[in-house]
Amino acid sequence: MSTSSNKVFFDNYKYCKECKKLLPEGYEFEYCPQCIEQRLFREVRDYIRKNNVNEYEVADEFQIPVRRVKAWIREGRIQYQETNDKITIGFHCARCGEPITIGTFCSSCLRFMKGPKGSLGIQLDDIDASKMRFLDETRKK
Repeated sequence: MSTSSNKVFFDNYKYCKECKKLLPEGYEFEYCPQCIEQRLFREVRDYIRKNNVNEYEVADEFQIPVRRVKAWIREGRIQYQETNDKITIGFHCARCGEPITIGTFCSSCLRFMKGPKGSLGIQLDDIDASKMRFLDETRKK
C-alpha cells in the first residue's frame, strides 16, 4: 500500500479539533464530548467571574439544567462569591446543615472529619465500639 493511498484512507476520518481524538463516523460536532464539556465549563466559569449570578441565572444563560451547575458546585469546580445581596439556596453541609458555597461539607466539619494532626480521623470513644467480637458466645475460645 502506498503512502498516497494511506493518506486518502486517513483523510476520511474526523478528529476532535482540540484533543485530536478520533471521532465516530457521522459524528456531527467538531469536538469530542469531553472537550465540549470542558469548553462549556470554561465559558460558565468565566461568566460567573464576570457577573454576580446564582445557579439559576447561569443555567438560563447557557441553556443547561440547574442540576449540572449544582453538580459543579458540589464537585468543588465552581464556588459562589459570598455577598449580602445574593443568597445561595439549597447548598448546605451534608453533616451539620450549615450553608456552604462549595463542595459537600463546611470547613469545620471537614476539620472534624480529618481529626487531629496525625490521627486517622476517628474519635477515641469509637474505638471500643468498633472492635471485632463474636456474635455467638459459645464460639469464643
